Amino acid sequence: MEKEKMSINPEKFALQFIASVNFDFDEKELESMAKKELAAYLSAYFLAEKFNKIESKNFDKSQPLDLSELGFDALLKHVADLNKY
Repeated sequence: MEKEKMSINPEKFALQFIASVNFDFDEKELESMAKKELAAYLSAYFLAEKFNKIESKNFDKSQPLDLSELGFDALLKHVADLNKY
C-alpha cells in the first residue's frame, strides 16, 4: 500500500488544542492567563507547521537526497544502488 501524504491545518489544530486545555478563569490573573493561552496556541500552531514541512519534504521526490542524513547502512545501500552492485 502506498503511503499517503498528510497535512494538518495549523490554525484548526492550534484552536482545537487550546480548546482542550483547561485555563481556569481568574480576573486577577487575566494577563498571565492570556499569555499562557497564547503560548499554547503558538506552540501548537508551529508544531503543526513543522510537521507539515517534514511531511512535505518526505514526499517531495524532486528534492535531492541529503546523504549527510543517512546512516552507514543506508548510505552503503545508496552507493551500491548507484553503482549497480
